[in-house]
Amino acid sequence: MNDLLIIIEREYLNRVRRKSFLLMTLLTPIFLFAAAIIPSLLMDEAVGEKESVLLFGDKEGYYTQALQRNSDFIFVEATDQYLEETPPDKEFSAMLYLPEQLEESPNMAMLVSNYTLSEALKKHINERLSEAASQAKLKRQSPTLAQAWEESQVEVHCQTMKGIQSASESGEDEESAALVSIVAAFLLYIFIFSYGTQVMRSVTEEKSNKIMEVIFLSTRPSHFMAGKIIGIALVGLTQFAIWTILAGVVVHYAAEEATYSDNLLEILAFSKSQLLPISTFFLLFFLGGYLLYASLFATIGALSNPGTDTQQFFLPVTIPILFSIYAGIYTACHPNSDLALWCSYIPFTSPIVMLARVCHGISLMEAVLSLAILIATDWLLFRLAGKVYRTTILLRGKKFTYRDLWNFCKQ
Repeated sequence: MNDLLIIIEREYLNRVRRKSFLLMTLLTPIFLFAAAIIPSLLMDEAVGEKESVLLFGDKEGYYTQALQRNSDFIFVEATDQYLEETPPDKEFSAMLYLPEQLEESPNMAMLVSNYTLSEALKKHINERLSEAASQAKLKRQSPTLAQAWEESQVEVHCQTMKGIQSASESGEDEESAALVSIVAAFLLYIFIFSYGTQVMRSVTEEKSNKIMEVIFLSTRPSHFMAGKIIGIALVGLTQFAIWTILAGVVVHYAAEEATYSDNLLEILAFSKSQLLPISTFFLLFFLGGYLLYASLFATIGALSNPGTDTQQFFLPVTIPILFSIYAGIYTACHPNSDLALWCSYIPFTSPIVMLARVCHGISLMEAVLSLAILIATDWLLFRLAGKVYRTTILLRGKKFTYRDLWNFCKQ
């Protein structure tokens, strides 16, 4: 046991004392904060700059009124008075030219713009004009029926609720939870992948160094591998602890002082209320996901030799973790979908996907069940990785195959 502690201490101190560790620990939160705040500011800016359209040919303002009703876009009728009073340098996103009788010439409407218009704007214009032109045609052919049709129109706006929250509060929480879960999932992906590959590089370097033959005279290979994995995990936990403290301070003060962005205020308020549970599950799923992939990467490092191709082993391990980040982003927007449900229990994707679901407030039993499956898989892969490591770490010059890997696992 003493040799295991010595190896853990060596791996931990060897990395924590590096200047790169201190530099990345301080700079990474700045980069992540910038990546979170810039999209929020851009979202607020985009809300203030609605797409505007100037209409020509709508003499009575009938189609302008139909387009503007309950719309997120701006439609202005180009009357003579408006054109005289409006400065010539005023810009519009587009100009819409309507024929004299749109209901008789529906294909003669022209939308002209120097910019690429959003699909939402074009869809809104087509749907509203079609509806208004149909009503105009009906009014000319049968005024009584058209009046009855207009009087019978009812617009329904569903009010959503989650628990006892109001619709507005629920919507804001859902958006904030989605953004926070995306950031948490992406951060967990970076942690697991970066520290897992550190284990692989460390094992590969040690294997090429003949000093390991001397080290194994005083310690067991399984202790050496476990010491590497645990030592590097402690480095990640140290970095995580520092970031958690910094995040708590930033969220606490920023939520009180920030007044320039409504979206950012909502995210900060949500993060402040959910900081403890999200941080706890982030820690647990990081440890579970790291141990799983660190065992696999340690196996790859033990199977590799200088100058040999390790892609045959590396690619199958990286595909699940790359898929999990995409599944995590999808889960952030659809936490109750079938994909999110299954991926939150599959050990190779559950750390990232289940963390994204935790941000949306799932039941505790679901998270515990996912962790239990993940821990059981960690134990199995750690045992198998120990067998492969013990058998292959001192073998050089042989190109291993999947058949060799299977035989090592059976030993």
